[in-house]
Amino acid sequence: MDNCQLSLFSEREWTNMISPSFSRKKNRIEWELRKSRLGAVRADLSNNLQLSEEGCPIIKPYWGVPESPLIDFKEALSSDNYDYWVHYFIDDILFEQIWNPRYTERDIRILTQFKGMFTPDFTLDPRLSMWQEQFNVFRSRAIGQIVQKRGGNVIPTVGWSFRRSFDYCFVGLSEGGTVAISTNGVLCKFVSLRMFMEGVFELERQLHPEVICIYGNKIELKTKARQIWFPNIRLTHLRKLGKKLIV
Repeated sequence: MDNCQLSLFSEREWTNMISPSFSRKKNRIEWELRKSRLGAVRADLSNNLQLSEEGCPIIKPYWGVPESPLIDFKEALSSDNYDYWVHYFIDDILFEQIWNPRYTERDIRILTQFKGMFTPDFTLDPRLSMWQEQFNVFRSRAIGQIVQKRGGNVIPTVGWSFRRSFDYCFVGLSEGGTVAISTNGVLCKFVSLRMFMEGVFELERQLHPEVICIYGNKIELKTKARQIWFPNIRLTHLRKLGKKLIV
C-alpha cells in the first residue's frame, strides 16, 4: 500500500485541481496529463452517485458474511471461476486501474459476476494529506456504489490513518451490517498497531457493525461484532518458501 499515485501531487496541486478558477480549456495539456497520471476526475461517475450530506457516495449495508473464499482483484480479472469474493488488500498499483476511464466499465462487468466484493482499499496513510485521504475514501465508496447498482453484493472496506481520518473514513456507511478491514502492515511498528486498535474502537463506536471481516495476520481484538478472519494467502505462501517478511 506504500505505492500510491496520489502522492505525486501536493496539496497546492489538489487545491488548483478543484478550484473553480481552474480552466480545462486554458490548461488542456496540464489537464490531460493529470487525467492520464491519476485517472482522477471522473465526472462521468460522480453525476449519478447517491451522496451523503458530506458529499461522499453512500454504500448500502450488507447483512451477512462471505460464504465463498477470497480472491484479490488482480487475480479476479483473469479468473474463469466466479465462486469468490473479490478483495483489494494488495498494493494500490495493482488495482488503481479501476478508477481509470479506460478500464472502469470493463472491470465492473467482471466484478459483478463474482459472489461479491469488498470495496477497493485505496491507501489512507499518515504521509498523505487529508485531501488525498478523503479522495481515496470517495473513490472506494463510488466504486462500491456502482457495483451495488449493477446488482453486485458489496461489503465496504474501512481504513484509517491518524485520528483526523476518523472524521471522514466512515462517511457514506450505514450503521450495522458487515464491514471489512485488514491487519496488513499494522504489526511492523508499535505506533501502527496502536493506530489500528484505535481505529477498530472508533469503527464500532460510529458504525456498530454486526460482523467485521478481517484480512491478514490474526491478532487479539476485543469487539462486540462477530469477527470473521481471512488469512493473507500470499504471505502464507511466501512463508512456506522460507521468505523473511515484515508484516
